[in-house]
Amino acid sequence: MSISGKTCVVTGASSGLGLATTKQFARLGANVVLVCRSPKKGENAVAEVQREVPNASVELMICDLASIESVRNFIEKFKANHPKLQILFNNAAVMKMQRTVTEDGFETMFQTNYLAPFILTMSFLNLMKNSSPAQVINIAVPSRKLRLDFNDLQSSNHYGAWDSFFKTKLCLLLFSIELSRRVDSSGITVVITAPGSFKSNLVREARWPIGQIKNLFSGTVEKAAENIAFLASSYEDHSRNGKIYVKKQEKPIIPYWNNSSISKRLWSITESLVGETP
Repeated sequence: MSISGKTCVVTGASSGLGLATTKQFARLGANVVLVCRSPKKGENAVAEVQREVPNASVELMICDLASIESVRNFIEKFKANHPKLQILFNNAAVMKMQRTVTEDGFETMFQTNYLAPFILTMSFLNLMKNSSPAQVINIAVPSRKLRLDFNDLQSSNHYGAWDSFFKTKLCLLLFSIELSRRVDSSGITVVITAPGSFKSNLVREARWPIGQIKNLFSGTVEKAAENIAFLASSYEDHSRNGKIYVKKQEKPIIPYWNNSSISKRLWSITESLVGETP
């Protein structure tokens, strides 16, 4: 299978895994849209890809996932200029040591790591159906022991950076599995992945030496990007729909993650928070 000539969207593409994955997709001949918050960092990322991958087909689009207005503007501009979308890689994420709130009134990690990918994915579904086969890739494999508190989804009562971060990933995981059920006959494949531990700017706010120690024992971002490219290159393989991959190996889904009453409850709450998707 090949993604040559296919349109791919990579969020958080200015550095780290997003940038490394963009290079992998470009090497495979894809048309890659780098979604970045900072125009300057985005321009630098595009230049780096073009230096390392001759004839790369890349495009920069600006979007701040911590702003729903920015997300919706990006969606509108993308649809106006791209008739197809085969691969959506929801890569962007943030970690905040202290609880902060976005301009929309949501806890920052909850919005950036979960609500924004929800809006992006749902808004692009019809476009992806018309481009099928297509694939959504979400990074969302939290601890198997973690559970959601539906009375405190935004960590208003209890905020711990790591715990709250992984709960946003649990939200994304539950959404991904529920989405895989709903699009099962549409030609869209939804896969969930943990591409492997890698050196990342995600922990830059972590108190010393936690972030430094984490990166010291992590692998390269290039290797992690290879694992994402491995999944993307099989975007036509619908047998992977709703499955979880750690690196390149499929992993079992625990009953809590597969509980449709839990995922449907989360879905309903999410829709009440973000409204209708375009």
